[in-house]
Amino acid sequence: MRILVTGRGLDQNGSRELGIFELDQARALRAAGHDVRFAAVDTRSARRRRPWGLRTFELDGMPVYYCAIPVGRHPSSLAYVAQQLAAKRLWERVLADGWQPELIHSHFGTGFFPLAHKLGVPTVYTEHDSRSATPEPDQGELDRENEAYRFADRLLCVSAPQAEQIRRNTGRSVQVIHNVVDLESFALPGAPRKREGSFRFAATGNLIPRKGYDLLLPALAELRSRGIDACLTVIGDGPERASLEAMAETLGLGDRVEFLGRLERKDIARQYERCDAFVLPSRMETFGVVYIEAMAAGLPVIATVCGGPEDFVNETNGILIPAEDVTALTDAMERMVKTRENYDSAAIAAYARENFSPETVARQLTAVYEEALSC
Repeated sequence: MRILVTGRGLDQNGSRELGIFELDQARALRAAGHDVRFAAVDTRSARRRRPWGLRTFELDGMPVYYCAIPVGRHPSSLAYVAQQLAAKRLWERVLADGWQPELIHSHFGTGFFPLAHKLGVPTVYTEHDSRSATPEPDQGELDRENEAYRFADRLLCVSAPQAEQIRRNTGRSVQVIHNVVDLESFALPGAPRKREGSFRFAATGNLIPRKGYDLLLPALAELRSRGIDACLTVIGDGPERASLEAMAETLGLGDRVEFLGRLERKDIARQYERCDAFVLPSRMETFGVVYIEAMAAGLPVIATVCGGPEDFVNETNGILIPAEDVTALTDAMERMVKTRENYDSAAIAAYARENFSPETVARQLTAVYEEALSC
């Protein structure tokens, strides 16, 4: 099947999260035997230094069509026009190469859909935006969703709570297909970790308010005040880093918390080999790839009921707690320290592989594509 996967951009200037979900999915589809090409429309501001305009290249043997039009923090209507202009140029280039997709699957923008609609090419859209899971969305969000889904023949999202909220917002039927997880990078270590000294928690994610690090540090301080020897490795970067480092010092955690910044996946996996469990008290998630990556490495997780983790965290692989509750978080961390030996790392890793592997997700997507093409 000829599939054009479209996304918001590519990994540029250390923004390792940019384009990661859609690229992982495109790679999984190629591995499943499909003829896949990737098109990226990058409308970030000019401060994100990268070549402007259209260029083509190959990434891991996959043809990539990339167009950068610097828009930045301008009205969404301007970004939408820019996306459509870029999509038109990319579409023309794809056709000039003598290749036309049988189906388009888009993430983070639907600039290609009007073109596809005119030519009768079926379309699939995956909603990732956390705003779509907001219980009381404003009119601007409702307008965005209705516009984005207008030309989508099949609508997907990445968690059951998100799907239910989209149904309430728009009345559209939504199918849940989770994000692909890079299970090769996050394989279970060959030998189980032998703990020496402090119980080590890991937390990975952008250092932004939504991830709840400002709750995690006080919880760790309270945990230590209960006489429990625990420490924390933080992987990620963002605008809150300086304030979080200052908070750690104020709480007396200067030698108990290490901030490692952004790391490549293979380096994150190496850090997990030093750790006993994973914790991230997010305020909102549509899925939560970092939890699955930790599970793939055999770590039990502590997560919040925030829109995504409810789909996959259970008593065999971790602990679910309410969001915004430092006491519940501290209690969960204490419970994890005291019961870690009850969690089967091999079973946790097997659960991640069985449910979130590239092969599993590619098989689910292929079924969606075949249905769209048959209509």
